[in-house]
Amino acid sequence: MTITKRELSTSVATIQGVVERDYGHKVSYWKVWMVIQKILELLFGTHEESFQNLSRILLAIRYPNPRTIVTLDHKIVDGNKAIFKRAFRAFSASIDRL
Repeated sequence: MTITKRELSTSVATIQGVVERDYGHKVSYWKVWMVIQKILELLFGTHEESFQNLSRILLAIRYPNPRTIVTLDHKIVDGNKAIFKRAFRAFSASIDRL
């Protein structure tokens, strides 16, 4: 099953309307929002999983061209939990043009 970008951007209010129209049941904004979050998590993984993969992705971007610059900034909270702050990449071809 393929999910389109348009389907991923369907608003909570639109989904509420469809459920009420098709099933005659009023669903709260919160419940619809939570379902959307669960669907996105099933499709793309959690924020934590994405953060864990980010350094590997940046290294994969840099691997074919070592002059590409990549950085990943985070801060440590609660003694050992890393929180994402920002990521940066500059391809060497862009750097060479400066």
